[in-house]
Amino acid sequence: MRYQKAFCILLGLFLLTGCHKENADESVMETDTSYEEVTANVGDVTTFDDVTLTVLSAEDPGIEMSDDKKAMFFKVQIQNDTQAPLKVSYLNNFTLTLNGTYYEAYECCTMPVMRKLYDFYGENALSAELAAGETCMGYVACEVDEKYNLIELHFTPKTEDLGSMITVTLTDDDVVSVKK
Repeated sequence: MRYQKAFCILLGLFLLTGCHKENADESVMETDTSYEEVTANVGDVTTFDDVTLTVLSAEDPGIEMSDDKKAMFFKVQIQNDTQAPLKVSYLNNFTLTLNGTYYEAYECCTMPVMRKLYDFYGENALSAELAAGETCMGYVACEVDEKYNLIELHFTPKTEDLGSMITVTLTDDDVVSVKK
């Protein structure tokens, strides 16, 4: 009797799961997600979704990092033309593509390169909360391969829309050497 009851419970669960799965398959809806990308060069004033980014300079301070990498500093200006406050930081809004390989901020904006930025300029990396209409300026510090051909600095104005961004393309000619 106990086995018969257990069998009935298992059979009931099996049937419920099967019926539920059929209903779940029918209710799956495909959604179209579109992303937008605006491209720019160093010095271009570029607006996307009422947020303006200008990469004022890409700087090579001549600082070697570990594993054939070096420090690179990007001086940026951001203006919030939205009607709401906007939080911006190197870690939440910036990513990098280097020689075709994409890097999240935590992979290239490391603590060691942040320390190098502070040692060099006495400034922390960009982190600000901008009220509507406010502008800020700061640095994004990244570790890059010593032998790069192409760098794309990506700025995502609003972190709830991670696929829409401003991409600033840089070559070696766009990078200036700076001394302390």
